[in-house]
Amino acid sequence: MWKRGWKSSANKWPNDECHTMNDGAIDDWVYTGRGVSPTLRWSFTVDAPLIDIRLGRETGEVIAADAAGVLSLLDRRGRVQSQSRTRHRYQRVAWSDNGTAGAAAYDNVMVGWFDRKLQFAWTREMPDEVTAISIDPHGTHLAIAMANGVNMVVSAENKKYSRFESVRPLRYIQLLATSRELIGAADHGLVGRYALTGNIVWTEKSWSNVGDMAATADGRHVFLAGFTHGAQLFDGQAGKSRGSFVSDGTVNLIACGFTKKHLVVSTLERQLFFINDDGGLLWHLAPPEDITRVLMSPLGDWIICGFASGRIIRLDNSR
Repeated sequence: MWKRGWKSSANKWPNDECHTMNDGAIDDWVYTGRGVSPTLRWSFTVDAPLIDIRLGRETGEVIAADAAGVLSLLDRRGRVQSQSRTRHRYQRVAWSDNGTAGAAAYDNVMVGWFDRKLQFAWTREMPDEVTAISIDPHGTHLAIAMANGVNMVVSAENKKYSRFESVRPLRYIQLLATSRELIGAADHGLVGRYALTGNIVWTEKSWSNVGDMAATADGRHVFLAGFTHGAQLFDGQAGKSRGSFVSDGTVNLIACGFTKKHLVVSTLERQLFFINDDGGLLWHLAPPEDITRVLMSPLGDWIICGFASGRIIRLDNSR
């Protein structure tokens, strides 16, 4: 079980010296870590530095946006299904679990809704900088957070469903699969659960800066990447802190599956940890370059890792 304030040395992850990448052994780091090493299933490199990636949990597809304005849709084997080249400066992308629709935030104040061919059905200019977007699992609604603290939910037909304000601007949001609610977190000082109408279910103070957020599909468990405070767990039903796992590194990225069974964590020191819900370390790797985002399959049997250079890989976990 997770324990409040659990910071014993037994649950302190190692911070080994990072491996360096060389021409002859670009993937050696996958098999030279601690624990039962995962298997490199596939690798794909986009045209320019990676901006964002997201996962369709039902289809296993990955949507990627790069700095050259290219959207790429990859199937569960890492093969290109669609690509769209634009002049947009992408900041965020989203993809529905059932693979029917996606969305993007670009050029600071624009959002757009696109189909499986990555063709935009509509675009909307927002009144302030877009800080986060999330599409619901069925591809029917899009949640948008802005720098002025205003949040909106719009339908697939570009009709406004709701508008509400949060105490602090939300930087991370996730629409839930089992209720018409969303989880949101600010960079510092706030994590909360909201109905799609904007009504507050609960809010709680976060006592650290936040580098990333992940929640289980039902919202029962909410994880924050708390930098020097480690990986933090909140009860998604009541909003209370349930403790943290502390690392010698600086936790900046985090991902979980459909349930709380497993967790993957990345640090600014280029450390990648895969742990179970008791805090047990299953494996630890030292990637050779900076990570932009980590994602996890619904059952935790594989993860997607996107690097700043533009490389995207899938790592399969041993059963």
